[in-house]
Amino acid sequence: MAGNFWQSSHYLQWVLDKQDLMKERQKDLKFLTEEEYWKLQIFFANVIQALGEHLKLRQQVIATATVYFKRFYARYSLKSIDPVLMAPTCVFLASKVEEFGVVSNTRLISAATSVFKPLKYPYLIDFLLLSHSYLGTPVLH
Repeated sequence: MAGNFWQSSHYLQWVLDKQDLMKERQKDLKFLTEEEYWKLQIFFANVIQALGEHLKLRQQVIATATVYFKRFYARYSLKSIDPVLMAPTCVFLASKVEEFGVVSNTRLISAATSVFKPLKYPYLIDFLLLSHSYLGTPVLH
């Protein structure tokens, strides 16, 4: 960890000003309004909360998953990876990072299927593991 906040990786990678955020968000605002964009962010924060409650995770794990989700989409367009896939992936990674214990693949898919019931959750564990490796790139460091 850097002794100086201004030289830390947190400051250098994650303290984004409004101009940086808008630059990344422009790709999404081509097909969404600002209001729709924020509604999607809120919707998926609620999805992550529901997944965490279904899996009986601590609130700290759920909060970490939400931060990972928001940080990922602060840097990438919503079109880059389906948020329906990314939300459970963030829960999976957060459970590992927060040392809750790894959520089993079958429990995670079962929870996602339950939470996304009206959508008939389209992904298998292979997709979650693949996106987990993508999420674990320097984007979140």
